[in-house]
Amino acid sequence: MRITSTQYAKSLYEATAEKSPGEVDVLVSNFVKVLAKNGQMRLKNEILRKFEVVSNMKNGIVVAEVKSREKLSEGMIEKLMGFIKAKYQAEKVVIENIIDEKIGGGVIVKVGDEIFDASVKGQLKKMQYILGK
Repeated sequence: MRITSTQYAKSLYEATAEKSPGEVDVLVSNFVKVLAKNGQMRLKNEILRKFEVVSNMKNGIVVAEVKSREKLSEGMIEKLMGFIKAKYQAEKVVIENIIDEKIGGGVIVKVGDEIFDASVKGQLKKMQYILGK
């Protein structure tokens, strides 16, 4: 059975939770040896990304990537943070605002694997689909 990067990340998080720095060093060293033994070293970057996601989830932190045509105002950031906090029952929300002039206006919010497309471009695509063009 093949172990996924998400399974590795969850296992690593559970193994290192509430351990001392010295214990974590030993666990990570052994973890890397297991990856090498299983021929899975190519997954190391993906495992690190998934580890961060797992760690954030366990600690009530939600990271949202928000694409917008221009930099979001503080008021818009606060509204988005409130929405995301409520939707994901998060203690803390971190918003990464990415400028993308191609979206025309509005925002595209990505949290984990979920995407909320409230962009002008996205809304026009939906309308075209509905109208059958």
